[in-house]
Amino acid sequence: MPSKAEFYRQMAEQVSTQLVGSWKEWTAFLTTAARLYKYPFHEQLLIYAQRPDATACAEYGLWNDKMGRYVRRGSKGIALVDDSGDRPRLRYVFDISDTGTRDHSRTPWLWQMEERHKEPVSAMLERNYGVSGDDLPQQLERV
Repeated sequence: MPSKAEFYRQMAEQVSTQLVGSWKEWTAFLTTAARLYKYPFHEQLLIYAQRPDATACAEYGLWNDKMGRYVRRGSKGIALVDDSGDRPRLRYVFDISDTGTRDHSRTPWLWQMEERHKEPVSAMLERNYGVSGDDLPQQLERV
């Protein structure tokens, strides 16, 4: 019977195989990965496999100590494989939806592309990269 670390490693391999088989699956993964850009690819795969709707993930201690939030009782952590030691081990992160606030808690700022930003971003792409157009995704593709 495989260890838990091996189970999650196999899960990441299965998800990576699924991603290359479908453009819809790939774009869904990219949506999750864009929100979790500070995590390496292999951890983004595991987060996507377990919680594709995750928006802001951190370890228990970061939520409690630095953000002043608490992880709700019964919340299931997202397992990530840590290969930094002499043998693989699991570490767990929790999504912000698994946390609650206290009097002095902080909420992470989650950037979103708003309608009012599209024109300035489009102008910057045209100015810096020489790609024009009315469709921002097409401009980004040309860059």
